[in-house]
Amino acid sequence: MKTIMLPLMAFLLIVFCSCNKPEQGISKAEMRKIVESRNTTLGECFKSGDAEKVALMYADSAKLSPNGSGFVHGRNNIKAFWAEDFKTSKTLEMNTNVLTIDGDKDIIYETGLASSKIMYKDTLYNVTVKYINVWRKQADGNYLLDIDFWNKAK
Repeated sequence: MKTIMLPLMAFLLIVFCSCNKPEQGISKAEMRKIVESRNTTLGECFKSGDAEKVALMYADSAKLSPNGSGFVHGRNNIKAFWAEDFKTSKTLEMNTNVLTIDGDKDIIYETGLASSKIMYKDTLYNVTVKYINVWRKQADGNYLLDIDFWNKAK
């Protein structure tokens, strides 16, 4: 009896673990395509200077962590953050370089470098930041930013 129980328990453990393994359901190439498309749209929103458009790139419960500041929670607060920023600055150009990507069909993790040309008051700045973005798939199938975190790149 003991010799039968051990293989049976091992078999059941393997079946149980494989049943609980989440399905990735999306390739890295597909994730990269989604992220690059979303980043292009995000850049266009920033260049528009429209805080409402930028805010629509974020999930309702998104978290924003700007360089040198505390967290900003929720789409409405993120909209207010960008509206305030847009009072004194204008994004002229924004490009992203995705360095790593991982995740599954529901959530995509991205790291990279973003470079921007920003007019602040009357001075043009070339800014490069390192960032971590987490894109969460919404009920409508779109991916929105759930976490947006960046620091000045050295």
